[in-house]
Amino acid sequence: MNNDLIIKYTNKVAVYSLVALIYWVFIFLVITVFELRIFGENITEMFYFSLLGIFAMLSGTVILNVMANLSKISTVISNNQNQAASIPKRSKLAIIMVLISFPVICGILFAGNSLSADKNKDKLIKAAQSLITENQVELSVLSNYEFSPEYVKKAEDTLCVIKKIDKNIPEVILILPDQIGNKKLFLRFEGCPYNDQDEKIEKQNFIFSASEDEREYLNSVFIRGNKSNKFSYTKGNYQLYYPTKINGRLVVLYFSDYERYGRSGS
Repeated sequence: MNNDLIIKYTNKVAVYSLVALIYWVFIFLVITVFELRIFGENITEMFYFSLLGIFAMLSGTVILNVMANLSKISTVISNNQNQAASIPKRSKLAIIMVLISFPVICGILFAGNSLSADKNKDKLIKAAQSLITENQVELSVLSNYEFSPEYVKKAEDTLCVIKKIDKNIPEVILILPDQIGNKKLFLRFEGCPYNDQDEKIEKQNFIFSASEDEREYLNSVFIRGNKSNKFSYTKGNYQLYYPTKINGRLVVLYFSDYERYGRSGS
């Protein structure tokens, strides 16, 4: 077996493995830090499995390379000198290419995230429209709103069925305007809630906690009659506020690909 040939190829494999490791760690860090959503699979699990594969290949290559070097008896000095003369130009070009590649990879990742968000927005809107159209009768019973234990039970039962229809939308919440004393706010009603069954049916337990931007949007819907939907992307999850009229009453249905556990204060 030609030891020089083994050393040559194991060196190449080792270098390529290290480069792949550096790039993959960089990609993982960018995706994690900026909360990008590109891959459908669990990115953390995929990252660890990839690291395991790279380290396995690198370890095997290093062992084979060491064995070949130990068994090598002599080296050709002239060949090493000739190769050394060509290293500087190649190394400079390689360094430049590597430095350029990192911002290029960032651009590709952010572009992929944007395309993924647009694709999921269309999917979420279509699924929401389909669920509303298919469940007009069920939703109509919720149009006559008056806060009471009976209405809460009715809303929970209805939404519990609706949220289980489409596996791409595990969360469906009904949002309605109300007030406690002189304080105007929004209440949420969800299907199959994760709450204590002995919890008192009080408005403060149903307050919909939202950001300032979300509250402004909901006010524009319920006060000014804004009927445009609101799509947002937060921490790798997609959510859609979808205003719709049910028996003449304007309500907002909140759809998401993840579940917002708990109610206000829980």
